[in-house]
Amino acid sequence: MGANGSSELQVNFSRPNLFYYAGEQVSGYISFQNTQDKLTLDGIFLEFVGEMGYTTQEVRHVTDSNGNRRTENHTENHSTPFITLRIPVAQPQYGQVKK
Repeated sequence: MGANGSSELQVNFSRPNLFYYAGEQVSGYISFQNTQDKLTLDGIFLEFVGEMGYTTQEVRHVTDSNGNRRTENHTENHSTPFITLRIPVAQPQYGQVKK
């Protein structure tokens, strides 16, 4: 989730199904724990990706090493992202300088 190995980060949503329709409210909590002596944090943000998903099916003919031919139905899943929203959760105050 972008925290590298320097901290412990958990993002938990209020419901187990992570599929949301447009206009639905997303809720949950973020837990961040620093496990290093020195850690510089520039900010925390969540990124939501909207994807369109669809499947395609095709019939494949396969021949094995003995020359036997068989027919297989093959289903392939596809997804195409169409929107990405980056929402800041915590960021430095205006004028704050990194040290």
